[in-house]
Amino acid sequence: MEEHIDLMFDETPGEAIERHILGRYDFFRQKIIPPALLRPENRRFLKALARSDGKPVNIARRAALSRARGQGIYHTLAGVGVLYKESSRETPPKLQSNGRRRKEERGYSVQDKVRFTLPFHRFWFTFVEPHARAVEAGDFTPVFKALEEGFDRYVSFTFEELANALIKTRFASESPILEKGGYWDRINEFDLLARTADDKVIVGECKWKSHKICKSQLSKLKAKCARSGLRPHYFALFSRSGFSKELAENRDPNLLCFDLKDFERLLG
Repeated sequence: MEEHIDLMFDETPGEAIERHILGRYDFFRQKIIPPALLRPENRRFLKALARSDGKPVNIARRAALSRARGQGIYHTLAGVGVLYKESSRETPPKLQSNGRRRKEERGYSVQDKVRFTLPFHRFWFTFVEPHARAVEAGDFTPVFKALEEGFDRYVSFTFEELANALIKTRFASESPILEKGGYWDRINEFDLLARTADDKVIVGECKWKSHKICKSQLSKLKAKCARSGLRPHYFALFSRSGFSKELAENRDPNLLCFDLKDFERLLG
């Protein structure tokens, strides 16, 4: 969408959103997705995706759709490049000697996650589309209220994506990253799990919070890894607001701490 938006860096985010997006709602509504695809149930699916964890069963539930219908909508929108699936890297549960799963695992299936191909689509269906009638009438108040209440949650996912890009840069000369992204299993979810060319595993946690990360967060991450059977070589913490003195002064070579200044590497 960059070719249609001329950002001015002396504008606040709110001013930019109002001038470049909300003030041009009709243009973007036609431009963003072919209008023929935006049937009511497709809109419900996209709005549900924007606010869900990406698992198809949860999207369908939020959108009040059957799983089969949700799958059909996904395939339609993926076919035109709007959506894609992030594959799960979880190892399927092992079968017992009798060829069946353990009782507690029988109702569980490994799930991929549905993602928006373009970040602009996620923004649109998180904040703009749910308030389409008000925006069409020139009332932007509901959008800005939604931004005030949900912007940090929205940015958190972007922060995770940037953290995955940063860890790739960090290990580029040491041992290139061969796979990265979020990781989830039936017990836990992790913001980052990366594997290097020499088979080192990095597990990370990203916090887009207004307070510093302290050692208790590292302890929680280690406990999550233990419950999920992960044995990482490195623990990586990414913080919007920095780290406690105890973590900042930690000299453990297997602990990697990144604050916002470290993300400047991605601008080079």
